[in-house]
Amino acid sequence: MNIRIVPIDQINAAAYNPRVDLQPGDVEYEKLRCSIEEFGYVEPIVWNERTGHMVGGHQRYKIMVNEVGHTELQVSVVDLDNQAGKAPEYRFKQSIR
Repeated sequence: MNIRIVPIDQINAAAYNPRVDLQPGDVEYEKLRCSIEEFGYVEPIVWNERTGHMVGGHQRYKIMVNEVGHTELQVSVVDLDNQAGKAPEYRFKQSIR
């Protein structure tokens, strides 16, 4: 596993993210925010180095940047072409439902 610290301006949301875009006040958003506050940032965002898009962790990214104020994040790096990058994200999202 390749773990790196990456500036947030290099981490882009994937337009094809299949998850609902949670907002502050939403029950699931608040649960995730509380979990991060209690346990810390224990599951790195999955980031595609080739495209700059997140493969997993859009909601964690939002909380870590907007709520906690991070300017860089620890990420798990993958290297996938744009089409291949969509398949793991979809499978990843389906596995956590």
